[in-house]
Amino acid sequence: MPRPFPLRTLLEHSRHRLEAAERVMRYQKRKEEAARLRLVELHGFRGEYQARLGGSSQSGLDIHMLRDFHVFLKKLDIAIHAQEDEVTLAQSRWQAAHVYWTTARAKVKAYETLAERHRVAEVRREDKIDQANMDELVNRRFAVSIRKEDL
Repeated sequence: MPRPFPLRTLLEHSRHRLEAAERVMRYQKRKEEAARLRLVELHGFRGEYQARLGGSSQSGLDIHMLRDFHVFLKKLDIAIHAQEDEVTLAQSRWQAAHVYWTTARAKVKAYETLAERHRVAEVRREDKIDQANMDELVNRRFAVSIRKEDL
């Protein structure tokens, strides 16, 4: 009977850690994509507002409305800058999660390699035991046949 893989618990634990790392990596990727989408939306909104300012200024604006347009554009620029920082942060978090996942995957592969080697060694051991048992059976039958001939 083959002996169990002695590092089975570590293999199972590393597989659980890999699954958790995959979940974290997917979550961080969704966060990064959402941050990028918000940034694109802010840029689009700023472009629309800038176009509206250009159209309104041709038809004439009083100084207060022009100031309000510029104040709002400045706030949009601040929001865009903050969102760019958020995208950078989300990207670095995803990269860190990816590195952790890669490390966890390497550990699982290493344990799986050890498990496969153990399985192969156990098959060889079992084959040797079976061969030794077969040799012993053949030798006994041969010894019995020789005794019968001597009688």
